[in-house]
Amino acid sequence: MHRYPTHRSVVAFDVEGFSDPYRDDDAQTAVRAGMYKVMRESFASAGIPWDACVHEDRTDGAIVVVPPEISKVLLISPLLGTLSAALVGHNSQARLAERIRLRLAVHAGEVSMDDHGLSGTDLVVACRLLVAEQLRTSLRHSPVPLAAIVSDGIYDGIVRHCYGDIDPANYHPVPVSVKRTRLQAWIHLPGTETPPVIERAPAAGMLDSPRQLQPGVATFVNRKQELRALDRARRSGRLVVLVGPPGVGKTAFALHWAHRVRDRYEGGQFYADLGGPGRPVELAEVFGKFLRALGIAPPQVPLDLDEQAAMFRSLTAGRRLLVLLDNVASADQVRALLPSSPMSVTVATSRSQLEALIAEGAQFVQVDRLAVEDGVELLARTVSGQRIKAEPGAARELVRMCDGLPVALCVVAARLVSRPKWTVQKVVADLVDEQRRLTRLSYGDDLSVKAVFDVSYQALSLPAARLYRLLGMHPGPDFDSGVAAAVLATSHSDAEHLVDELLTANLLEEVAEDCYRFHDLIRLHALSLAERDESAADQALGLRRMLDWYLAAATEAGHVVTPHRQGLRRDIEQIPREPVTFGGHADAIDWLDRQRRNLLAAARKAFEQGLRTVTWQLADAMWGLFLFRKHYHDWMQFDLLAVEATRGGPDVAAEAEAQDRLGLLFQALGRNDEALQHMQRAAELWRQLDERHRMTSSIERFGFVYLDQGRIELAIEHFQQALAGYRERGEQRSAGLALISIGRAMTEAGRYDEAIGSLHEARAELGSLQPSDPYNFARALLALGRAETGAGNWETARENLTETLAVMREVKSPLGEADAHWALGELYDKSGQRSLAREYYQRTETMLTELGNPGVEKVRAQLDALG
Repeated sequence: MHRYPTHRSVVAFDVEGFSDPYRDDDAQTAVRAGMYKVMRESFASAGIPWDACVHEDRTDGAIVVVPPEISKVLLISPLLGTLSAALVGHNSQARLAERIRLRLAVHAGEVSMDDHGLSGTDLVVACRLLVAEQLRTSLRHSPVPLAAIVSDGIYDGIVRHCYGDIDPANYHPVPVSVKRTRLQAWIHLPGTETPPVIERAPAAGMLDSPRQLQPGVATFVNRKQELRALDRARRSGRLVVLVGPPGVGKTAFALHWAHRVRDRYEGGQFYADLGGPGRPVELAEVFGKFLRALGIAPPQVPLDLDEQAAMFRSLTAGRRLLVLLDNVASADQVRALLPSSPMSVTVATSRSQLEALIAEGAQFVQVDRLAVEDGVELLARTVSGQRIKAEPGAARELVRMCDGLPVALCVVAARLVSRPKWTVQKVVADLVDEQRRLTRLSYGDDLSVKAVFDVSYQALSLPAARLYRLLGMHPGPDFDSGVAAAVLATSHSDAEHLVDELLTANLLEEVAEDCYRFHDLIRLHALSLAERDESAADQALGLRRMLDWYLAAATEAGHVVTPHRQGLRRDIEQIPREPVTFGGHADAIDWLDRQRRNLLAAARKAFEQGLRTVTWQLADAMWGLFLFRKHYHDWMQFDLLAVEATRGGPDVAAEAEAQDRLGLLFQALGRNDEALQHMQRAAELWRQLDERHRMTSSIERFGFVYLDQGRIELAIEHFQQALAGYRERGEQRSAGLALISIGRAMTEAGRYDEAIGSLHEARAELGSLQPSDPYNFARALLALGRAETGAGNWETARENLTETLAVMREVKSPLGEADAHWALGELYDKSGQRSLAREYYQRTETMLTELGNPGVEKVRAQLDALG
């Protein structure tokens, strides 16, 4: 044992979220084994003998005291880079619960060792650094699995001298206040140039609590017995399942109860419609909605479903939440979405009994049909108290004929409202007639509901009835009158008249201007009638008409948004009688954005039906939307379908296009290794086809990845090769775009004069195009303004960037407008006009937040740097 303290280096590290609920004992054991394995290997690779160090285990981490003869430089470089790479390798092979993200602190000072282990004030300092909130926040938001913090002494003695390949610019100063310790330290994220997020994250209780409950239903009546039962169930368990026949009003009941008790759940209330068994909603979509409501920025929402679930459980561990899961399709949906907090309650509604959830401790509450008196009260509220009071016997009989189902009562009430001359007895008589047809119209437990729906259906004109049946096959959640016209191959005005008839019959719901949807049960009713009354050929024709309508409309919108994409192949068999037209760029891109869910559902339906060409062409038609507004998750869904639809097929060019788009997506997400895989596959296919232009485009795309990776000279080389190829074939627009890429890379390299020269050429090439391309002309101005800023040409930069902003506003590009604000902020920042810089950075932050763009974190860092 050492009698006196010795000056030594100290490395302290621990695992983020080691004790999170999703890690069981086996996972924690595996994490510890993996943690020590990567540490041993990384120390060895850095030239630091692990066995010569003194180690003190802390369960979720350790303190390592390094011998004094080992240079502190090795603890910074290469150890940090080696350790970051080792963690990436480990996590790529490990299951979710066994992945490791580490916080690591490096310090040096006097360390003593006695019979009880290590001691000394400098050990305390290392531990204080390790638990600093800024370090925790940095790792939480980091794209890499390691966040390191070094003491001011290590920074001053090692980092600032640039030993080896240490770059002090990658170390960010932070004041650390832990207990009574006040320190200056420096945070570094090895393996990325992304600056750390170092501001203090708000405590969970300080976040705005989600308030997602839909409004209560105005026609809700009584249910006192069920309300008491739900209160009892909620007190005895944290999962309650409402059961009862379809149409009994489970959703209305759940919402009414939830609004009564919402103030008890100050952590927030979540709501999700899971789509039911006919069209279950993807859990990734639900988790995305929940996580964004909990304050997670859209780019930080994981793409992997297991990671989304783990993040949701971690964020809700200490909250008192109310979660309403409506229209559940399966027990697995409920299990996945259960919050981890024992103080939370989840209420699920479903047409199924979901008995499997007994294993989860679920309490079941039966929602019964309305009593006669309550059903009469519902009718009186909906129709007219006077009409119902005038025929009390018939009203009571009507409730009995509807089996007390609120959805059935609402349908017949709508008929009474739309037919003011009808008596209540007339509706009763119609229901009696339909009752004789129950067996023929049966659908499981929904006999009475089907009878009521059929009454409304039978009242329709023949064209409206056929439209109702065919729209039952619509793949998406809503539709407009254009789809209705397409499925019948009729005029828009005729279709609108028929849609109005369906609305009057309460068989459709109008959710927005010219936007309609079926209640789920009514849609199933319509579909069953299509299967019964339409031949297989007519069903296939109706579906193809809808799919081709979406393909034709999306293609036209894409042409307006990106007019330079010429010669696109489209195999539209059923050409719409009245094609969709658009008033301009903004109109077209808004339509694509609005119709995203329907277009994705159409692509999936086409794929299921074996219509592979329609599938990939729908994905291709979405390019303009994703170019301007990203929507990364949907972009991935479309192009994964497109790749699957074209892989190994006869249309090699279609697969190459899809692989190209996926490559650009992964590059935009910063997943550059995956981007290169798809880009290389596309390049191989273009070579097979001897498509010289696309081969050149692939070279340029490789440059995008290399620029992201910081391999600037390699990126410039690829951009210059692409430019030469474009010029050789006289492709003016492509040459202009390549010149922008060269200018951007030159600016990144600090070669401002060369950048300015390339960007002047780009501006000239793109400015003389016919037809014009104002968006890319503005991109050239933007890049030129940034290069001029780097060169210190403040006035010229301001002129170019002001013009950029005006053009981006004119073409309705919110992302381009945000980039122009950003560049102006940087201009004023570097030229010393800090108040103007702050103003433009704040505008940029607001716009990028609204767009869900990952660049917002960098802008926030620039704002923080202003003070």
